[in-house]
Amino acid sequence: MSHHDPNGAFYDGLAENYHRMYDDWWAFATDYTEVLAELLAAEGVKPPAEILDVTCGIGTQALPLAAKGYRVTGSDLSERAVQRARREAAARGLDVEFVTGDVRRVADHGSRDYDAAISGSNSLTHLLTDDDLRQALTSVHRRLRPGGVFLATIRDYDQLAGENVQGLVPEAFGSGDERSIVVQAWDWADDRRTLTTHHILLLKRQNQEGWDTSVRTTDYRALTRAEFDAALTATGFGDIRWFLPDHQDPQGVAPGHRSSYYQPVVVARAT
Repeated sequence: MSHHDPNGAFYDGLAENYHRMYDDWWAFATDYTEVLAELLAAEGVKPPAEILDVTCGIGTQALPLAAKGYRVTGSDLSERAVQRARREAAARGLDVEFVTGDVRRVADHGSRDYDAAISGSNSLTHLLTDDDLRQALTSVHRRLRPGGVFLATIRDYDQLAGENVQGLVPEAFGSGDERSIVVQAWDWADDRRTLTTHHILLLKRQNQEGWDTSVRTTDYRALTRAEFDAALTATGFGDIRWFLPDHQDPQGVAPGHRSSYYQPVVVARAT
């Protein structure tokens, strides 16, 4: 993916209004990042450990981790998201370095090694081929200290691909003259291995008649846990463990392999 990649353009377009897809973006970010921080701490990665967020967006994970005392660097393909993340960090008095870069080449920027690397919010499934995913994981591995931890979250495609889910239930946020509605419609490929997402955002602003509507489209790979495991193993990671959302009450999953995060979480170590 280059700076002209459609995924970069997709997130460029969302950057300024990203917070309007939540009732309270910062509360959401801090609550769910607390779960990730607990998983990292269980691996011995505690503040002031150094963390590289390889798909940081506007800072949804990077900023709350910095607020907890971690030393965080964030990288993202979207220049506008990175600019927004810098503003959000400044507004909260947080010292976080943000850079624009492709996750497949994250090792090319800087020479610092990190105690852990993270990728949240289903970001890695924008990498549609085995080669792209392995490039990214190889690059991440190069930035980790020996034994360093990698943590990523993705949608539960093991479940979704078999259920013919056509999108996400529309959600409305805000009130009065400041309101937003978020809709996602999904088009699955015939082989169920990829899906095209049409992201529809309706915004109503103060002193404005009607609604602004934007539609942006991006592609995801329906990456299964077995496929992710194979890519991690092939790129030098071991001790791979999954934590599934406890709200789904997954059958046959031991309590120690559940979490209160809203997506499946994988944790692995650089070997």
